[in-house]
Amino acid sequence: MIDHTFVIPTYKESPFLESCILNLKKQTIPSNIIITTSTPTEQTRRVAHKYSIPYFVNNNGKFGIGNDWNFALSKVKTKLATIAHQDDIYEDKYTENILKASCKQENSLLFFTDYNDLIGNEIRSNSLNYFIKKTLLLPFLIKKTHHRHFFKKSILIFGDAICCPSVTLNLKNIKEPDSLFSPNHKCVLDWIAWLELAKEKGSFTFINKKLIQHRIHESSETSVSLNSGVREQEEFEVFKNIWGKGFAKLLMRFYSFGHKDNIV
Repeated sequence: MIDHTFVIPTYKESPFLESCILNLKKQTIPSNIIITTSTPTEQTRRVAHKYSIPYFVNNNGKFGIGNDWNFALSKVKTKLATIAHQDDIYEDKYTENILKASCKQENSLLFFTDYNDLIGNEIRSNSLNYFIKKTLLLPFLIKKTHHRHFFKKSILIFGDAICCPSVTLNLKNIKEPDSLFSPNHKCVLDWIAWLELAKEKGSFTFINKKLIQHRIHESSETSVSLNSGVREQEEFEVFKNIWGKGFAKLLMRFYSFGHKDNIV
């Protein structure tokens, strides 16, 4: 049995759900796949039944992305878990590379990979935002695995250099994974989670291969939050907690330039 699960959290009707499932089923090494939701619909039930995928409904009355992701992780029975973002595309060797890395780095808290942006049907390999993230990843370009708090945090204090959909969590090494994500944030909950994990014993492992195509479109959470200003507010909050208000304002001036690449 493969000790890895793709868990797909869905919200209401999901136009990308079926294509996401088909994409995940193309992995060179098959993984477990489950679907979770706090807003069940006939469409998501029908798709789950069509592909014989376990379907879990969250009835605890708590809503929001953080609660949805925490519930999703609570239903995973394997050691490794990837929260699959429906509108992104996982290359067919994603699981294979994750499993290889996990065998070599059993003490890792998380594994993450490189990525391309996908706009429409075109892949964009380079952008200002990508360049900024790659620069922040310098410690992991020199050495792919770090266990010291200093190095884990170093790729997060000037911005979130970790591509969220590329992350696989090692649930065995994480304390209370079903409360990992903040229920009070919409955009930076992954960044906050990585900062908290950086404090824990265990390493971060970077797989320097482009194993994700991160889709940018006008309905994506990234585009919506950028257009509404919510992302900027939450990012300023994180920077302020790390650096203080004055330097956080300065950092936001530079960091916000990279976001222009993610607005459609």
